[in-house]
Amino acid sequence: MTHANLCPSSGRPGAPAGPPPLAATAVVVTHNSARHVTEAVAPLLRAGLRVRVVDNNSTDHTVALLTERFPDVTVIANQRNAGFAAAVNQGLAGCTDDVLLVVNPDCVLPAPAARELVVHLRARPDVGIVGPRLVDAHGRPAISAHPFETLTSVVLSRFGGSLVPVAVRRLLAGVRRRAAYDACRVPSAPVSVDWLSGACLAIRRHLFDRIGGLDEGYFMYYEDEELCLQARRLGADVVLLPTATARHTGGGSSADPGWIWPHLYRSMLRFFARHRRSRYHALRLVILLRALLGVALAVVRLAVSPRPGLARLRAWTTITRLAATATKPPPEGSSGCMS
Repeated sequence: MTHANLCPSSGRPGAPAGPPPLAATAVVVTHNSARHVTEAVAPLLRAGLRVRVVDNNSTDHTVALLTERFPDVTVIANQRNAGFAAAVNQGLAGCTDDVLLVVNPDCVLPAPAARELVVHLRARPDVGIVGPRLVDAHGRPAISAHPFETLTSVVLSRFGGSLVPVAVRRLLAGVRRRAAYDACRVPSAPVSVDWLSGACLAIRRHLFDRIGGLDEGYFMYYEDEELCLQARRLGADVVLLPTATARHTGGGSSADPGWIWPHLYRSMLRFFARHRRSRYHALRLVILLRALLGVALAVVRLAVSPRPGLARLRAWTTITRLAATATKPPPEGSSGCMS
C-alpha cells in the first residue's frame, strides 16, 4: 500500500480561495475509474470537504491522474483489490470529522447538494444517515431508496425486473415504501426509508464507529443495506433528502458481468444468511433457477453476440456453482464470509 498527500495542504500559493470548510470528510473508492473520478472529486472539493481516495489496485492511470490533478486530496493506493467495504473503512480510519460521506467515483454530487447533506445531518440529531435523490446520466430518476430485501422482492427484481409494471411494484411495496419510491422520482420533503444506495450517502461518524464501519464480509454490494439496517437497530433514522440531487452514471469500476454478478449473488446469500435465515434455502433455489435460465439465454446469445454472450455465460456458470455449493448459513450476526 502506498500513500500520497497524506497531509493535504490548505491550499496552493496563488490559488483562489475555496469555500469555507465543512469539517466533513468524503471517501471515494476507485478501481480503474480514470474515466469518471475527476468529475466526482472536483465538486466535493468545491463543497469544502476533505477528500480521501482509496484505489483498489487500478491498472489504468487512476492514481497518477488523481495525484496530478488534485494535490490536496489524500490518495491511498492499495496493491490488491480489497473490496469496497474494506476500502471505505481504510479511507475513513482515524477520521475525526463528525460527518462522513461515501461517494462512488461514477457519482457526481454537486457542491450545494453535498453541503445540504451535511447541514441536514447536523440539524437533525435523530437522523444517522442521509442520502440524495439520484438520477442517471440522462437525468432520469434512479431508485436509490429501498425496502429491506425479502424473498418476494428478490423474485420480483431478479426474475421480473423491468417486465414487472411499475404500478404492480408500487402496489406490492406498501405505503411507507411507496412514499420513498415516489420521492426518488419527484423531489419532495425528506422521507424516512429503510436503506439508501451506497453510491452516495452521509453518515454521522460516531454512528459509523459504533456500527464498526462497513461490514467487510461483503466484498461489494449489500454493505449499504447492512449499514442502514444496523443504524436503524441502534435507533438512528435513515433519510432520503430529495431536494439534494446527485448524478450516478454506473459502471465506474467494472462492467464485466463475469466479475460483478457473482459478487452480487454472493453478498445476497450472505445478507439472507444473517437476516433472513428461514428463507435462506429458498433463496438458494431461486438463485439457482435464475442462474440456469441465465446460462440457457447466454448460450442462445452466443450465436448473435459472441463476446457479450461469453461474458454472461461465464457469470451465470459461476453463479450456478455458487448457489449449488453455498454452505449452511452461519449463526445470526456472524461476520464470517460464506463460501
